[in-house]
Amino acid sequence: MTPVVSALSAAVCCVFENRNVSLMNKQSANAEFPRLAENSGQAALVILIHGTYAADTENDGQKWWQAGSPAAAQLKARLPRGVTIAEGAEVFHWSGENSERARSKAASQLLERLRGLEAEGRDYHLVGHSHGGSVIWKTLKAKSLGRQPLDHLKSWTTVGTPYLQHRSRSVFNVWNIAGIVMGALLIPPAARAMLQLGRMLNNAFQGNDMVLTLPPASEAGLMGFIRVPILGGLKWVGVHVEHSVQGIHIGSYDPDTGVTLLEYFFGSLEGVLLMVVTLTLSYVLFHLSMLSIRPAVESYRIHAEERLQRNAFDVYGSRYLALWSPDDEAINGLRATLAVQMSFVSKMFPQERVFFSDTLGLLSRPYFWLLSPIFNRWLQPPMDRLVRNIVTRAAQGNDRPSSTIVAVTPSPVGELQHLVPPLPVPLCKRILHTADHHAKDIAPMLRKLLGQASLAQGVEGFCKELSGKELVHTSYFDHSAVMELISCNITWSMGEEMVKWKTWRMDPELARWFGEAKRHLITEIVSTDEANAQGLRGSVQAERVQGTAKAA
Repeated sequence: MTPVVSALSAAVCCVFENRNVSLMNKQSANAEFPRLAENSGQAALVILIHGTYAADTENDGQKWWQAGSPAAAQLKARLPRGVTIAEGAEVFHWSGENSERARSKAASQLLERLRGLEAEGRDYHLVGHSHGGSVIWKTLKAKSLGRQPLDHLKSWTTVGTPYLQHRSRSVFNVWNIAGIVMGALLIPPAARAMLQLGRMLNNAFQGNDMVLTLPPASEAGLMGFIRVPILGGLKWVGVHVEHSVQGIHIGSYDPDTGVTLLEYFFGSLEGVLLMVVTLTLSYVLFHLSMLSIRPAVESYRIHAEERLQRNAFDVYGSRYLALWSPDDEAINGLRATLAVQMSFVSKMFPQERVFFSDTLGLLSRPYFWLLSPIFNRWLQPPMDRLVRNIVTRAAQGNDRPSSTIVAVTPSPVGELQHLVPPLPVPLCKRILHTADHHAKDIAPMLRKLLGQASLAQGVEGFCKELSGKELVHTSYFDHSAVMELISCNITWSMGEEMVKWKTWRMDPELARWFGEAKRHLITEIVSTDEANAQGLRGSVQAERVQGTAKAA
């Protein structure tokens, strides 16, 4: 932060600690609130975005993000005039699947929705829970690629969001380079096969004669190796293949028989097979080429997104608030997947003789003596890593090619996680205590599950009995302090007077935590050389929140 900003922030803080501020009472703040919150234009919209496995096709319901839910009603009661929660067709839906593809698709859908609001000139706020916050962040990163930022995005808040930090091998990694080379080598043969077929069909429709002749193996290059099994397959299905000095003649078409080339292609089995095989060959070669190039392309995209993250946070970070608890099961559980050491493929050892039938298995001991050293040393470790990687990626919902999750953080930018402190300790304890209180009912439900005749019925009944309050991750919205912080971040965008009014109504410790969190963000985002207008205003508001909290 520049000296100018620091001095101004200190001055503002001193002003709010003087007697004039201390004489202000809550009644006057409440009386001024409607006038300060007047909005002559269209009401600002709060869009609630659910997390994984929380989807529903209905706009109204009891889930926290649905219109009419208790959580939505509590948040609505805390919002200033001129701000409304999305209802009806404005409610945002996405699949809620645990995959990067689903979250990226949802981000594209959200961005399309936000473009409409930007075109209307309508202000909006985003609130995301769990991977709903990841969807918001992907949206902001995607928008950062364009020249026009989301000017009408006034705030975004995430609750219990585990941000997955992706990494990939270098674009110039030997495997990526090999893939690019292989892909480049496969494209010309595929193109030549399609070109040859197109030329023959063109001659056929024009009434010209043409015989399909391939160059000899000495002139074919890479295609010479690729076409060996293909020519063998053609012979196997009955297509005539003849080798000569001039090349390889494919098909039995002979213009001297009086049959036209068009009749040969569409009137004989051999002609149809020739077209089908040529098209299939071209498709397979193009497909293999794309599969070879794909990892390198995805590696480039991942590295580009890493560079884009900080740019996006510099643009939208001052409007951000992260609410999370150190006891959040989703964040901690995903972190645990980074260090999974469980073995899924066992080593090969002869079994001890325990059952009578094991005696008959003594004849297989030579196989174990011969094969187990090879399997245990060379095959079991890579197979075990492969299976463990598949299981880990499934648990992480990481179906993105060439991507590895290296960290799970409560901050969108991994190296800036020190800027997003957890919720105040007393609030975290209350959330944990409430979750523990409801979790004591899980044991009776498990006994009931095990007593069911059908495991499927038991699991279904168990899931219906769960309320979501048994976990910290799914019980944030049951606490009024969390709702206060969300509404405070929304109010933050409405000016210093609104912040003053809002913090007078809040618990002083909660207001102090909010002001400190915003101040840290603004300090990081504002350049040490210059302070833009938004950063300057944000620093002043952060100091004002703390000053108001002290005065309260």
